[in-house]
Amino acid sequence: MFEKATRFTVKTGKATSSLSVINAVDKAMLEASMGDLNLIEVSSILPKGIKKVEDVSADMGDFRPAVLSKAAGSCHKLAAGLAWGFREDDLGGYVVEHIVEKEEIDIDGFKQELRDRLNEMAEARGTELKDVNMVHDELNVGEEEFGCVIAGLVYLP
Repeated sequence: MFEKATRFTVKTGKATSSLSVINAVDKAMLEASMGDLNLIEVSSILPKGIKKVEDVSADMGDFRPAVLSKAAGSCHKLAAGLAWGFREDDLGGYVVEHIVEKEEIDIDGFKQELRDRLNEMAEARGTELKDVNMVHDELNVGEEEFGCVIAGLVYLP
């Protein structure tokens, strides 16, 4: 069903809605340039030779595999993030996601959790990582509002 992924892009978005969580999610997806795609959530393996690009380069309605980190609801603070890195032996890489939905967020602890999760994936496979990167965003949600923060890694042919 899918062509081999040779490229990927990483995007974040955040939004609120006074109407519903799903509307906040839709707006956050639009802000992240993923709102007009049909995303299919996949696990966290980057294929050998894949390269990061800035643009999604897809038509409206296209199906694209993606690793998603999504915090949504009416909690006071929301955060979502992804970290990814490549194996030192150039056989591919790994992606991890993390979310927090609570009253206060320790962003340094949040970033450390992403690093720890990624490192554990590599350790479980007996490898080291290089070129480690991370994206994250956070959102304060007002009273009687719904919010969403999303980080997505979208695979492209």
